[in-house]
Amino acid sequence: MGRSGKAKVGLMMLLLTVSMLLPRHRVGAAITCEQVTYLLIPCISYGVFGGTVAPSCCTGIKTLDAAAKTTEDRRKKCNCIKEGAAKIPGLNYDRVNEIPAKCGTTCPYKVTPDVDCSKVN
Repeated sequence: MGRSGKAKVGLMMLLLTVSMLLPRHRVGAAITCEQVTYLLIPCISYGVFGGTVAPSCCTGIKTLDAAAKTTEDRRKKCNCIKEGAAKIPGLNYDRVNEIPAKCGTTCPYKVTPDVDCSKVN
């Protein structure tokens, strides 16, 4: 298996690990961290390696935007993204924050390790 193949296998193992580490509980919000993780998995390769944003990443972002109907949902989504991103080695936050514009949408906050999700409306 070549270097690229090993990187892809490594990335998939990382994604599976991250999805298993996320909290598996609901606190009144309609959105769960499992849903956030599932919908944003296609975005991770761009956040780590750059290149082209996958169409499935844009679909996931737009699906999450539509599902986040309440302030509680948007805060939950923010926290899930923040916590999940912190577990991805080599994640480039500048690239992560480029994704919404590349997908034709916006994000009301910058994804950073210290974003205050309690201020998300």
